[in-house]
Amino acid sequence: MDPVALLAHQIKTPLSTICALAQGLVRRAERLSAKEVRNRAERIWRASLRLDELIEMVLSYTRSSAGGVLLNPTEFNPEALIRRACREQISHEPSRPLAIDVQGLPSTIVGDPILLEQALVIVLSNAMKYSPPDRPIAVTARAAPNVISIQIEDQGIGIPDLDLPFLMLPFFRGRNTKDYPGTGLGLSLAWHILRLHGGSLGIASTEGYGTTVTLSIPEKNVAGAVDVL
Repeated sequence: MDPVALLAHQIKTPLSTICALAQGLVRRAERLSAKEVRNRAERIWRASLRLDELIEMVLSYTRSSAGGVLLNPTEFNPEALIRRACREQISHEPSRPLAIDVQGLPSTIVGDPILLEQALVIVLSNAMKYSPPDRPIAVTARAAPNVISIQIEDQGIGIPDLDLPFLMLPFFRGRNTKDYPGTGLGLSLAWHILRLHGGSLGIASTEGYGTTVTLSIPEKNVAGAVDVL
């Protein structure tokens, strides 16, 4: 399936779910118990969240590929950003083991905190998506000269060696991810955000054992750079 058709299918799937469940509620509202109504409403809510995620990813990627992403550098606390992103993601899977180890980071760095948090959320979301819910995820952050390094390590399905060189390409998805939802745009967008900051995104992985993604972020970026993919 070509990338455009795949993306259209992934958007259509949650939309179809929402429509079917909503129609069922309308037709059978008087015969459903309160528990059944709650169950269907929750499924509609989750499908709408998935649809919103897909649309936001496409819009973000479209802006970046058109050169429409402009950094808005400001001072921010990197540890607070890391913990906020972790807290938000783990709220979707409260029972997931998550270890956060943050040491020695500067109290403030300069960059675009909104974009950097988006990049971190993309990586965290992937770690959760591609690993069983009982497997731990480790988030480690350290400071090096003029750079902070954030590592996200999971114990999930990993990435085949042959796929590793292509992970930053738009719409590319690993051969072992066909049973998982996704657009193939996330890592490309996260990599682009790191590039805008003069940083980098590195991936080490072993299929069947897990993946470690490293985000390297300069402590200071005030250029407000514009870049294109």
